[in-house]
Amino acid sequence: MKKFQLDTLKYTLIAAALFEAGSIPLLKFNLEYLCGLAAGTCVSLLSFSILLYVSKRVVTTGRKWLASVGYLVRLPMYGIVFYLCMRFGGLICGVASLLGFFTGVAALIYSNGLKPKFSKRQKGEG
Repeated sequence: MKKFQLDTLKYTLIAAALFEAGSIPLLKFNLEYLCGLAAGTCVSLLSFSILLYVSKRVVTTGRKWLASVGYLVRLPMYGIVFYLCMRFGGLICGVASLLGFFTGVAALIYSNGLKPKFSKRQKGEG
């Protein structure tokens, strides 16, 4: 589980760096974009950590209702951060926070979906 969590952290930060690098040709260096992306990425990582914790608790205790509680804790975090980014950073910061939310998803898609397919092709299995 620790390796899975560390891999997700690594690929989330790589995705955030790629999103930042991709914005430079369009926006130059924009502090509002960077702050929104950082806020969204932090929420994505925090949400992922909460999801792992709650999932482990559900499996070990058998209390399925904890999954709903975890969801009700994680969902407002996204809304609050998006609202704060839009309110204090403007449109660019708000859009960047949405991209930051996606960094964790992109990391999971890459590490669990695309990366295994790439490694199978290189070994000649696919």
